[in-house]
Amino acid sequence: MNPTWLDFLAIPLGRLLKFIYDFLHGAHIPGSYGIAIILLTLIVRGLLLPLYIKQIQSTSKMAEVAPRLQEIQQKYKNDQKKMQEEMLKLYQETGYNPAGGCWPLLIQIPILFSLYYVFQNPLVYVLGKSHQYVKDLITGATGYNITQRIVDEAQKLGLDMHFFGINLAQKELIVLPILSAAFSFLSILYSMNSQKKFNPQYSSSQSNVMAESMNRSLMIFSPLMSYFIALQVPSGLVLYWTVTNLFTILQQFIANEVVYKKLKHKKEEEEKKKQLEKQALKMQEIESEREKIDEQDESKKTKTRTENSQDDDQERLRKKELERLKQQISGQHRTSKKKKK
Repeated sequence: MNPTWLDFLAIPLGRLLKFIYDFLHGAHIPGSYGIAIILLTLIVRGLLLPLYIKQIQSTSKMAEVAPRLQEIQQKYKNDQKKMQEEMLKLYQETGYNPAGGCWPLLIQIPILFSLYYVFQNPLVYVLGKSHQYVKDLITGATGYNITQRIVDEAQKLGLDMHFFGINLAQKELIVLPILSAAFSFLSILYSMNSQKKFNPQYSSSQSNVMAESMNRSLMIFSPLMSYFIALQVPSGLVLYWTVTNLFTILQQFIANEVVYKKLKHKKEEEEKKKQLEKQALKMQEIESEREKIDEQDESKKTKTRTENSQDDDQERLRKKELERLKQQISGQHRTSKKKKK
């Protein structure tokens, strides 16, 4: 076998597996190789857990943004420039990054493929043999016989690959294939139910309806593929896949209890905050309306007082005018009497 571009990851992972195996085997623990595979899988998946949580957060945010995104696409379907501007504005407003959910997945892929190479070729990645050594060993072999020669040679070199009655260097046709298929099914089912429970928008948007339809198809085909592939590869690989699916269920449980509930609580708090802001705004409007009414009442009172004051002034002027006229008439009357005398 030739070196792969993933050797920079596969070699240290294989050395870590060998370190765990040597420790367990030195302690005379039965099934050391199988337990080492389980522990290595858990270590790697544990290190990838923060990326998984980030992916879950991005998926949840996507489900939240999707309805508004569809509204924009529908509203500006004839104006691509305006659509892009509004979508960018929405992303900035909500803090959603469309590529945010892709990067964690892309980072995981080379690590997972590297583990596949480790379990497929323990001579190179676990025992430290050269690729030329393996290439000479498998000369003339084809198909599954290539892998079988590799794992058989690894056992001859002292790597005990027995795991509680199962030889992880050989095919196993009953227990591990069934477990692999079962945990694959449970993983997809649990993930779907979690999405429905913690993302109310998940079933409403068209994209998520399509995703759910694909997941339903995966619920059928993925376990079947896991089972039939498990019948064709060494049991060490099947054990790795089984533990990976089991850990995926555990990851989803952690996401439900920590990430989704936290996001749900945060969303409820935001909704409460919005309700309080609406109530405060409504109270401001009512208060403003009340102040306007009070101002109008005060204005009416002021106007009434002004009108009354003006009436009083006019009344006083009339009285003065009448008094002046009386005095003038009285004066004229006295003058008339004097003239008669």
